[in-house]
Amino acid sequence: MELSKYGNLMKLAGKQKYFSIRKSIALYALKHGIKPTARKYFMSKNTVKLWLRRFQKEGHDGLIDRRNGPNHIPHKTSKEEEKQVLEIRKIAPCYGAMRLKAFFDLKPSIGAIARILRDHGLTKKHKRKYQKKNDLRAIKAQYTSFSRLQMDLKYLTDIPPYWEQIMSLKLPRYQYTVRDVKSGMLFLGYAEDITLKKSILMMNHVVMSIQKHLSGEILVQTDNRGEFSGMAKHYESNSFVQAVHALGIEHRYIPPGMCNANADVESIHATIEDEFYNLTQFGSREDFFRKAESYRNFYNLERPNYSKEAKTPWLIAQQDHPDSDATTAIQFTKVIDLDYASRFALGGQAFPVLSEKNLKTSCQKSTYFERLSATITF
Repeated sequence: MELSKYGNLMKLAGKQKYFSIRKSIALYALKHGIKPTARKYFMSKNTVKLWLRRFQKEGHDGLIDRRNGPNHIPHKTSKEEEKQVLEIRKIAPCYGAMRLKAFFDLKPSIGAIARILRDHGLTKKHKRKYQKKNDLRAIKAQYTSFSRLQMDLKYLTDIPPYWEQIMSLKLPRYQYTVRDVKSGMLFLGYAEDITLKKSILMMNHVVMSIQKHLSGEILVQTDNRGEFSGMAKHYESNSFVQAVHALGIEHRYIPPGMCNANADVESIHATIEDEFYNLTQFGSREDFFRKAESYRNFYNLERPNYSKEAKTPWLIAQQDHPDSDATTAIQFTKVIDLDYASRFALGGQAFPVLSEKNLKTSCQKSTYFERLSATITF
């Protein structure tokens, strides 16, 4: 029920001003009467009579708020439980009430956890309606998993907790990200630098894994930056698009200046920064890749996406392909060290064709590298 104007006035004033407002009402009623006071303060006549009667009978004591809560609340969250919620929130500051309840098995209800976070100023403001009007979830839900991919690059050098580890352990500086639009499934690659050939390698790493287990059309979408040959004016000089087409798939650039068109992959960058880079300590470069793969598996297999009916990326994709193990096989497309993999390329801005001799003598020979050398032409 909507509050009256008097109710809104009292709500905005705060409890510390209740007494002053009621005294003003009682004094005005003594001088001008019940009805004029009710009109002036936008309140009912009965409420005016209540405060006037108490003021005349008890003086100032009659204007004190007498509302009392119950003496005992059997289901009230204890101080220990409240402290536990706050301590866990410090460990995972990016999680709201639902995720805290789901992953830490807290005793209080989701509502109680939300109240605790709200009382301590730990909740984020909800987006306004105009910020949500371009939400394309309903349209994206009609896609088939792995039919539309978005690819982007994330700079890791501007993350304070991770920067010191980059310097001391020589960790990767850039994250090459591919994400499936429908399911949200995440694929990761890392490198020390930004090159066109590593973008091609990352794209092939993911697309080949999908094509190995599923048939059908695939669209890869990127922005217009140089690591995706966005500066090339002609197809003949656009190595990235040539490599995409060589795999029999389609490529699309987002319109210039419309970063939101690549929102699915852009949004994961904020999430992985909060949940992984800001919270994780690494012992070595090898330890970094182990933990990156662990987070990727957690994200794809265990972390429910509350924007997608609280389903995990794996579950969404599995529902699209229920009669095969393709989703599980594609999920096992591991994090790739692009610096190590690119040793098979001999300089330049793109991958050269590997000779059959090099493939046979390489300890890394695989169907993947055979296909890579056969499909990329420049």
